Amino acid sequence: MTIPFALTLMRLTSRVARHTALCAAFCVAASTIALSAQAQTQTPTPATYPERPVRLVVGLQAGASTDTLARVIAQKLQERMGGTFIVDNKPGAATRIGMEMVAKAAPDGYTLGVANAVSTSFPLMFADFGFVPGKDFVPVTMLGRAPSFLAVRANLPAKNAQEFVAYAKANSGKLSFGQGGNGSNPHLAALMLVRSIGAEAIAVAYKGNAPTAVAVAAGEVDFAILDYQSVRPLVERGNIRLLAVTEPRRSALTPEVPTSSEQGLTREIEGVTPWFMLVAPAGTPAPMVALLNRHLVDVLKNPEVRNTLRAAGIDAESSSSAQALAQFEQQRAQIERLARDLNLSFKN
Repeated sequence: MTIPFALTLMRLTSRVARHTALCAAFCVAASTIALSAQAQTQTPTPATYPERPVRLVVGLQAGASTDTLARVIAQKLQERMGGTFIVDNKPGAATRIGMEMVAKAAPDGYTLGVANAVSTSFPLMFADFGFVPGKDFVPVTMLGRAPSFLAVRANLPAKNAQEFVAYAKANSGKLSFGQGGNGSNPHLAALMLVRSIGAEAIAVAYKGNAPTAVAVAAGEVDFAILDYQSVRPLVERGNIRLLAVTEPRRSALTPEVPTSSEQGLTREIEGVTPWFMLVAPAGTPAPMVALLNRHLVDVLKNPEVRNTLRAAGIDAESSSSAQALAQFEQQRAQIERLARDLNLSFKN
């Protein structure tokens, strides 16, 4: 029996339609599964995090204060959260190399950065990388501060901050200070101090805080603003005297040393004490930031952690993400004002 052409065409059209519909359904299902898997990969939930190693990027060499702090918190996060937390040292360019790596990483919680205060000076150093909150990173929490001190050579005829001011004014133009990095907090604090006194001083650059401390002890320069870890052995040997701590309150590291403001020095230098902050790439989900913040606030309350960090010259300190952001923005604004007033730029 011959099947009419029209019926054959109808059957063929129906088969093609069914085949097309099945293909479309399969493609939609496959796309949904792929997108779901991609979303799970890019945005892990706090309940499952961490599912793979977490990298804590440090922009300085192993052994630096920032590195010491990073290793302490990595160990404690690993104990509390499970998984693996790895410190990845990427030194160079005043921590830019490490922080730029964080800024370019996927915002999935698996690359974090331990930033320090020098990052607030990046606009003075680099034309193409400002490390901007919201664009390049989101703060998780403050981690601590490294109190700095007005450190003078042992034979400088000044036993306190007031006598130092008198000496600086009497020797304006001959006074010298050491600094371990252009745009670093100690460098900027020294500039602020000299400006507030109304004196002039010669800045001498060294390669880091430790060589700067040695230069002060040797009498190559009159003073420097330095962290306690850099000066402690020289203070203990009597080669350096600490006249003031540049903090709003006395440090537990040296409770006998008065603050700068107690002795009438400018409060401006209190705003540029070196600090440390955990940061994540911009776009990191808020629940992930909140999870890390919650764990770190608890970690930094731990007496063992606080004592370990104190031995490294760091006062442990935590905060909310918003408080960390405010600290960063306040210091950056302060440094930008100083740069305008003194026409500072450290760009190559």
